[in-house]
Amino acid sequence: MKRISEEEAIRLLKKYSSRDRDFDAVLRHVKAVQRLALEIASKIPGADMEFIKGAALLHDIGRFKTGIEGKEIVKHGIFGSEILRREDLDDYALVAERHMGAGISKEDVIEEGLELPLKDYVPLSKEEKIISHADKLISGDKRISIDAAVDRFNKELGKKVGDKIRKQAEEVEGMKKS
Repeated sequence: MKRISEEEAIRLLKKYSSRDRDFDAVLRHVKAVQRLALEIASKIPGADMEFIKGAALLHDIGRFKTGIEGKEIVKHGIFGSEILRREDLDDYALVAERHMGAGISKEDVIEEGLELPLKDYVPLSKEEKIISHADKLISGDKRISIDAAVDRFNKELGKKVGDKIRKQAEEVEGMKKS
């Protein structure tokens, strides 16, 4: 697996950002996600800390194409994965593609009428799940509780998504050593 340093990840974010304001907002968010993901991962046996350092920074690189809010935002994971594959960072691309919500299944794409290629976008590896979970607990650059995250997703995307967020949290918490 090709590795990327934190400095290289930040350079990539800057490369794909067209506005300083967006770069600053995304950087604050991904650094907060990185801190929390590393905190969570430090309690999970076998978690790849070095991979998480870079992948957490890059998980939202696609937001530079979609913006940070609005209807197109559901595509930011796809755009991010395309960018990271062009940069020969395939494992990092999977994190970008699979971190949205607590995973989007093919069935979700159909049921919700999402404008995404028809496939599963569900975190599979331990590291993907950790980063996805940490991302849900960061609003902007502030940490929120799991209850606040579930409530937010219930309101924005519906109870099904809120339930997935809670289930993913329980799964990640279950990975921690006692």
